[in-house]
Amino acid sequence: MNSSCLKFLFLKSAFALFACVILFTATNASAQKLPIIVGGTIETGTGVMADDEQGTGIVRITPQIGAWIMGLGYFRVGYGLYNFTVHPDEDEKETVRHRDISLQLGIALGTGPYLEGSYTRAKNLCDLGDVAWNEWGIGLGTMFNIGASSALVMELEYRWVLSHYDPLQEEKINGSRLQLNLGFVVYVY
Repeated sequence: MNSSCLKFLFLKSAFALFACVILFTATNASAQKLPIIVGGTIETGTGVMADDEQGTGIVRITPQIGAWIMGLGYFRVGYGLYNFTVHPDEDEKETVRHRDISLQLGIALGTGPYLEGSYTRAKNLCDLGDVAWNEWGIGLGTMFNIGASSALVMELEYRWVLSHYDPLQEEKINGSRLQLNLGFVVYVY
């Protein structure tokens, strides 16, 4: 058999395999009614906070969208924004615009709890200087259905805040925190 004939058979086989995967995925997704979720999460923690302070309190409130396949896991994307005021000098105040995008992946551990990992890219923007940093987290969570199309989410995770220089405090910030995430999601079929 010559090489052009082998290439043709390979391409034909690859196309047939690709078509089968597409057909299986589409059939499986429609049978499960792949649930798209829309919701939000409030993140509370103790340790290094999103505004570069040490303490306990609300870290951020993040609206989210994603996909949640029961028994397998989920993927969520969130985008949060808020402003806060700081006083670097006694007679001066500065407004900081905080922005963050977060990605979360959960893997089911049977029918109840799931293992979750998260990544957040956070930014504080102000006139004295902008700062951006990464946060990584790992933890356990669970979901409580409160109807056919909604659920409560509870997660406990350990977060690492990677090193970054804060121009407002004029110091390098890094550390970690223990974080509790409470959320509400609605399934959109």
